[in-house]
Amino acid sequence: MEIKIKDFSPKYNQMFFFDNNIWMFLFSPIGNYEKNKQSSISNFLRLLKTTNCDIVLNSLILSEFSNANLRLDFNLWKNETNNFTADYKKDYLSSTRYKDTEKLIESCINQILKLSERFSDDFNRINIENVLINFKTIDFNDAYYLELCRQNNWFFVSDDGDFQKINHSVTILKP
Repeated sequence: MEIKIKDFSPKYNQMFFFDNNIWMFLFSPIGNYEKNKQSSISNFLRLLKTTNCDIVLNSLILSEFSNANLRLDFNLWKNETNNFTADYKKDYLSSTRYKDTEKLIESCINQILKLSERFSDDFNRINIENVLINFKTIDFNDAYYLELCRQNNWFFVSDDGDFQKINHSVTILKP
């Protein structure tokens, strides 16, 4: 089931898992697009905090966040320097630009950590069969997050439209 966050009223102590795309809207140092969604998500985040709800986070989200931002910046850097054949590992990772961007991302990660609760994904307990079934239709990480939310009875906050392609029992909240 999908619900718009503007139509959802969180209750005390509920738990929410933010997809990487939500963290990107909130904190991507490179983003700054779709201002209406950013505003809607920011307001929802404030509402969750004032309602004493938890935003759960695992390491995979932070990995996605940092890698997505670095890849975005790498593409910008290639265009800005007209170095269209640059190699990510050989050229970009050794650049001053990478070091500056990494510092920005680290700062964003620290802000995310202050707003969220770290949770282990208990990989040994995850129903990997459900993940692999959904992986036939949607991205692996999305299938994994969906299963994690199902197992823990968390609300999944995401701007991804792929979840409409599969049957699931997780409540997805969309900006």
